[in-house]
Amino acid sequence: MSFENLPDTWSTLSLDDPALAADVVDLVVGHADRVGGCVALLLLDEGLRLRQPCVVGDVPDDADPAHMRPFVTELAGMVAAEVGALLFARGRAGSGYLTDADRAWHETVVAACREGGVRLVGAHLATPAGVRSFPAPLDEAAVAS
Repeated sequence: MSFENLPDTWSTLSLDDPALAADVVDLVVGHADRVGGCVALLLLDEGLRLRQPCVVGDVPDDADPAHMRPFVTELAGMVAAEVGALLFARGRAGSGYLTDADRAWHETVVAACREGGVRLVGAHLATPAGVRSFPAPLDEAAVAS
């Protein structure tokens, strides 16, 4: 996947397509943000189109995602009030395999989005090697079964 695969009309398309979302993450999360570590929250409109990317850079591998949860929860509430959604990406150096730290970031963002009342459309890991999706979180009904 690569931003070079994006169609000319990508900005008018819904990012609920995982392949398209990964290509947009590839565009938004640059090499320097991957090497330096980052958290990217892509704010989407009611049609799930990119409205505004928000990239927080210089997030080291050992950063505690709990410190960012209040910010993500507040942002999620603001996006929900505008009838939008979020797409999450964690940028870091290293391999494209998901680590326990990556999973902790994902779990934190999932919880913050639930608390803020906004739909999390997808989550991705962006490394210098490429972009990959996190597995979709189980919904509460699936966990209860």
